[in-house]
Amino acid sequence: MMRNPFFVTLNSFCYQHKKTVSFIIAFFVLVLFGDSLLHLVGHFLHILLEVVESMLEHFLEAAFGFSARQAQVILFYGFVVVIVCLTWFAVRKAYMTALHFIALVQAYWQSSRAKTALKTMLVFGALGTTLYLFS
Repeated sequence: MMRNPFFVTLNSFCYQHKKTVSFIIAFFVLVLFGDSLLHLVGHFLHILLEVVESMLEHFLEAAFGFSARQAQVILFYGFVVVIVCLTWFAVRKAYMTALHFIALVQAYWQSSRAKTALKTMLVFGALGTTLYLFS
């Protein structure tokens, strides 16, 4: 059985670049179905959070003899601590990523290729301006 070279190449690309292909598919799904998909995901996450919260409340009531109100307050402040910690880690990671990106941009700008591209752009810009003014 002969295989089409296009599909062989596509299959090998998808196998080698799983994250890239997944990101592209997720992006197109989000663009095409964004309004309904985000609403559905939000509802699913809310229901999941309510189920976990209810199970933890019942566990605190049964295991430690807390009242329903005490268990709710304990879980609320516990979730606040978890959210603050996750936010701190996410902001720290975003800051480090931004610093890394800035360093990469500066290194690229200082490279000879960027200088050559800048010189070429300036020469063609000057040539274009000269031709525009004197024609």
